Amino acid sequence: MTPVALFLLPGNLVSDALHIEAEDSRMMTRTLINMLFWNLFAVLMVLPLV
Repeated sequence: MTPVALFLLPGNLVSDALHIEAEDSRMMTRTLINMLFWNLFAVLMVLPLV
């Protein structure tokens, strides 16, 4: 799995689970989910250092 595919994985999994097929809707959903997921991941990684 390429780094790009890994980065987009959370959004792709949610889009597949919701059966979103329209490319524009899928892109919007994937962007939202990826931002939420990776921001949460970054905060949880940095939080123990504070």
